[in-house]
Amino acid sequence: MKRTVTLAVCAGVLPLSCLAPAFGQELPSEGKFSITWTLVNPSPSKSVSVGNRNAVVTSAIMTAVNDGGSGLLHNMAGRCNYMTVTNTVDKTFELHGFCNYADRAGDQVFEEIMTNGPTKLGQPAVNKGKWLGGTGKFEGLSGEFEIHPTPVVISETLVQGAGKKIGSYQIAKPPTTQK
Repeated sequence: MKRTVTLAVCAGVLPLSCLAPAFGQELPSEGKFSITWTLVNPSPSKSVSVGNRNAVVTSAIMTAVNDGGSGLLHNMAGRCNYMTVTNTVDKTFELHGFCNYADRAGDQVFEEIMTNGPTKLGQPAVNKGKWLGGTGKFEGLSGEFEIHPTPVVISETLVQGAGKKIGSYQIAKPPTTQK
């Protein structure tokens, strides 16, 4: 009976408090990952034209879910700020930016994203990323990964996208000092 009541309370009344121990789990010090991400930019900015180049600065709202059901970037939200430069003559683009994600405990992950140089418009893009550290349980995070983006909606009033981040990571904890 006690187990049934506890499960009923967790399922219907206090879902976050019943799941709280799962949020505090430590990450392995290294591993591989596959992460599904989504982005939304509800107010895309207009490009600035300079000769044969168009530059756009973007701020996107992000979500991330680790495909393994737990681990790095699982159930985290954040934001990315990046600039895309399109060459209208060569019909290429380049992207470079930074992201940060936070979990429910407030621990953050810092990320850099970029293209591998000029990428032809209309071809599938594979971008690259790297972890630049973090706070709390993500302190000392490093690693590199591929980013496989899929545009969903691109218009003057809304940009939505999704994709995968696939790679590996390491967490080098700083040495502790004893007093």
